[in-house]
Amino acid sequence: MLGVMKIIRNSARMVGILALTAGTAVLLLTACSDETGQTDDQPSAAATEQEVRRTQQSAARTTADQSSDEDQPAQAEQQEDEAAESSVATQSQQTQQAQQETQEQGVQQEATTAQEQRQEQEEQEFSLPIGAVTYLPLDATETAEGIPIIRDGQRPKYFGLDWGTAWGLRLIGLDELSQGAGRDAIPAINGPRYWTLEEAVEVYTDNVPLVQVNLNGDVRGFPLEILTWHEIVNDTIGGVPVTVTFCPLCNTAIAFESQIGEDILVFGVSGLLRNSDLVMYDRKTESLWQQSSGRAIVGTMVGARLKYVPASVVTVGQLRAAYPDALVMSRDTGWFRAYGQNPYQGYDNPERGGPYGFFFDRDSIDERLPPAERVVSIEGPSGAAIAYAWSRLEQEMVLHDSFDGIELVVFWTPGALSILDAGIMRDAREVGTTAVFESTLDGQALTFSVNPADEAGQTFVDAQTGTVWDIFGRGIEGELAGSQLTRVIHSDHFWFAWQAFHPDTEVVALPPAGNDAEEG
Repeated sequence: MLGVMKIIRNSARMVGILALTAGTAVLLLTACSDETGQTDDQPSAAATEQEVRRTQQSAARTTADQSSDEDQPAQAEQQEDEAAESSVATQSQQTQQAQQETQEQGVQQEATTAQEQRQEQEEQEFSLPIGAVTYLPLDATETAEGIPIIRDGQRPKYFGLDWGTAWGLRLIGLDELSQGAGRDAIPAINGPRYWTLEEAVEVYTDNVPLVQVNLNGDVRGFPLEILTWHEIVNDTIGGVPVTVTFCPLCNTAIAFESQIGEDILVFGVSGLLRNSDLVMYDRKTESLWQQSSGRAIVGTMVGARLKYVPASVVTVGQLRAAYPDALVMSRDTGWFRAYGQNPYQGYDNPERGGPYGFFFDRDSIDERLPPAERVVSIEGPSGAAIAYAWSRLEQEMVLHDSFDGIELVVFWTPGALSILDAGIMRDAREVGTTAVFESTLDGQALTFSVNPADEAGQTFVDAQTGTVWDIFGRGIEGELAGSQLTRVIHSDHFWFAWQAFHPDTEVVALPPAGNDAEEG
């Protein structure tokens, strides 16, 4: 279009030039005629001059008209060019705006779709792995303990993507779990080898701590230096399937019967943590279990709870004195680990301030006790909880109390090394051991104190009969020798870990300076 307009404009200019040239030629011819001579019938010179002027004026007007006629299409073309350019710019701007709006709509649509997918996933009815059987009926809304059961379609985003766990059936939010390691990266031990005590003392000194389990007269010891690297041992003790566990991050050594109904479960380390505590999984259903409580918290076994087995941390020397025929788990585990070394060096140092922040919300720690304070922790028959601070037990060594309908006594003895202090265990500081028993025997209430005749502080005596008792609750001298006190299930938690699961726990600690009252 622009090319056609230029051709028309150039043609108009040529017409004007030709017209002007023709007028000039007429004037020249007339002038020549005047010079060569005039006849009587020709106009005079004045008339001729007037005619020339009129002709020139006419030619000038013609040229002006032609110039005006020429400028009109040029101006129209310029206006059209400007309009075309403006139209192109407007179209370009509109195109860019449309593209931007399309992109924004696409992003918004993607976000909306993702949100709808998440909402659909959360709202959809949960599904179980093929062939899965649940511990509780599918229509159960809470456990026998009254804990609400969650059912939805949620799955974790960053772990367990290829697990067979029924994630949509659980007691907790999936955001309560954190990943400390890959599944089975910390290998559990199944059916370990054992040493006799004579063999064990060639490797271990008397102050080495171990978890002692006694079932039907079958006494076993599981050194913490090994459990620190493996955390779970599956075995049969006294004919009972047992799982012995130790969580280094919480200092909790707990044993369970591993049979649920007709099923004997074999447990592994999931690599997950909740409140910094070990989360186990069973290899049959891949359900997740909280070590601190023995509850199934995620999966088809939700509603089940493992039965506690009496277990306590004692020393090799204490075990040897009480049960010389006991067996001690061997270092020959089938795994190459630096047994005797501590991978959590300085973890229980009171000045360090408690748990690793990436596994625990440090701002949520109850300030009634220092985070890394060890406590004797007990959950009563009604679910009530209590914690006895070691700082008090170290001073008194014997503490009587009445808790949740139980008259009990707490013993503390010196000597045991900390497994979570120095890099080399033999260089660690002493932290001692504890035990808890009912303080009545055959209906008789007994009052205990440290045995004044025992300079090592390893035994106790009751005021009623003068019988001497050891850390295992055995009467070893006196009127009630051969008797056994009833053990109260307990564990030795770090304070931060116990209060995380039992925020309403009662606390028995040293009274504040200048105050003789106990803290509760």
